[in-house]
Amino acid sequence: MPYPAMPTQVTCPQCNRRFVVSIHTIIDVGEEPELKEKLLRGELNYAECPDCGAGGVISTPLLYHDPEKELLISFVPPELDISGDEREKLVGSLINSVMNNVPQEERKGYFFQPQTALTMESFYDMILEADGISREALRAHRKRVQLIERLMAVADDEQELDRLVEENREQLDYEFFLTLSNLADVQEGEEAQRVRELREALLERVNVTIPSAAPAGASYDDLVQMLQETEEDDAFRQTVALNRSRLDYGFFQNLTAKIDAARNADDEERAKNLKALRERILEEIEDQDRMVQQAQDKAALLLMRLSEADDLEAAVREHRNELDTVFFVLLNRYRQTAENEGDTERVEKLDAILNAAQEALEEQLSPEARLINRLLRAEHPEETDQILEEHRDLLTDQFLDIYDTYIARFEQEEDQEAVDHLQEVREQVLAKKTVLRS
Repeated sequence: MPYPAMPTQVTCPQCNRRFVVSIHTIIDVGEEPELKEKLLRGELNYAECPDCGAGGVISTPLLYHDPEKELLISFVPPELDISGDEREKLVGSLINSVMNNVPQEERKGYFFQPQTALTMESFYDMILEADGISREALRAHRKRVQLIERLMAVADDEQELDRLVEENREQLDYEFFLTLSNLADVQEGEEAQRVRELREALLERVNVTIPSAAPAGASYDDLVQMLQETEEDDAFRQTVALNRSRLDYGFFQNLTAKIDAARNADDEERAKNLKALRERILEEIEDQDRMVQQAQDKAALLLMRLSEADDLEAAVREHRNELDTVFFVLLNRYRQTAENEGDTERVEKLDAILNAAQEALEEQLSPEARLINRLLRAEHPEETDQILEEHRDLLTDQFLDIYDTYIARFEQEEDQEAVDHLQEVREQVLAKKTVLRS
């Protein structure tokens, strides 16, 4: 049974307005998996003043429970300034609330050995480490985010930006720009635009290897040169992945011929470097093939579990973090096979899983983003018109701004079908907005 948020009255520190906020103290991802994402994004227990707009996360005791990972973490903010005895009683009462919600036979030893986080930062780290993310990776990511924040603060000051770039040039690598791009993707409106502008300003100042697919007419020689020039491990890994289909038998024949030619010319240094490149490419391909196979096996097992679930929606929510690209590719492949074989029952079952998975992922999006995703899947004009009619209250100027960013994104991805569809639906949106104003 989910633990309801408690209505709590708070006072805005900026304008002294008193208002009510819903506060979660128990985060049980077994009952409400969506709370995990909200917590990690800083959206849980967030208060925004209805008068002045000032906002922030409310300091409150927290108990995080993940039954699947047998994880129980408590955190009491130091700023609450409560004694050790009071802290133990408070945490104990939260743990008892969770235990009382679990049948006696399902209570395990971890309930009696809860972990304690001393800071909010370590609270996040414990959760992410349980997901398999190492402390070193977390520390490196945090360092990149901190640098992004410093750069954002001086983005409008060319001289200060130049100074920070020079001081941190070694950190402005592929992983940094990948983090920056991901940040732009999760932001909206003006904030997303500011991140993109910073990215462009930084690319003008540093020479970083950004992985890319070779041009359509690229020769084997071009591919060899591209891979030779990509030294950084993560960038090399991405470059191999993006050009995987072209690294065929002919490519390795070409590379082997280059090695032989270098040896015949007594250029042992070049032969050695090319041989090392060949081994590096083969090792990377082997690693990627193994990872793909493992991901496919994991996705197949998840599909099997979902197919047998009594409560499909609950099962999908429980495994929401596993709904990745491989899962959807495999699901669509199975569906196509079932359709080709005329297995109507299997097709309907897979369609139900697909719909439940899409809805589970969209629950984490803003209402505007959820609406746009529904419109993308709907038939124009009848279905899209009905959906827009049901959500007239969302058809604002802000919605149109977000809508147009989706169109721009699909234009960049050269997905003309999606662009055309969204452009057609946009006319319906404008028509309904006009009616609303009249």
